[in-house]
Amino acid sequence: MILGIGSDIVENLRISKLYKNYGNKFLNRIYTTEEIEYALSHSNPIPYLSSRFAVKEAAIKTLNLQKFVGITWKDIEVRGKSFGKKKLAFHNKAKLIVEGMQANRHHVTLSHSDKFSVAFVILEKS
Repeated sequence: MILGIGSDIVENLRISKLYKNYGNKFLNRIYTTEEIEYALSHSNPIPYLSSRFAVKEAAIKTLNLQKFVGITWKDIEVRGKSFGKKKLAFHNKAKLIVEGMQANRHHVTLSHSDKFSVAFVILEKS
């Protein structure tokens, strides 16, 4: 049974400006160490940062929350360094909410172009 569906689109220029203006302060507020390392391993990290930002936004939508209610950006993590299927890891308050929903499966897909990054997330209870 599908418990939640979320999607998000991010303009890469927005993330580029945040990264340019705030550097590591921005990265460390939004992304986990693994997410940062993966994005910065590319010659142009912006699409990778943007797509992970979109996943975090899409995942929040699957939780059916009006606002973050104590969830931080790092409480939702995109895992998977190689091309292909990515996985989500929920931490802290986000993990408690997912467990409370009895969600035991998730699907995540992300994509990016020069200008935009997009993500879709589905939470399921099997």
